[in-house]
Amino acid sequence: MADGLRERVLAAVADVLYIDESDLFDGDATDLRELGLDSVRFVLLMKRLGVERESDLLKRLAQELTIAGWARELKGVRGGV
Repeated sequence: MADGLRERVLAAVADVLYIDESDLFDGDATDLRELGLDSVRFVLLMKRLGVERESDLLKRLAQELTIAGWARELKGVRGGV
């Protein structure tokens, strides 16, 4: 996965969930719901990452709530968001 994209996703998640990278107890596979992700924060994160509300991408991101999953999905879109 592109390190720059992963870092961008991580920075957005850390900012919105008020966490540090060390809080990812299962690394990039940590389920973000276990760190406080809820529907309101999910929408805020999607805005920060430039994901449109009605897109298929948003639906795919909602199915895998991890840094790794998001970076993988975003990598395929415009070479990264």
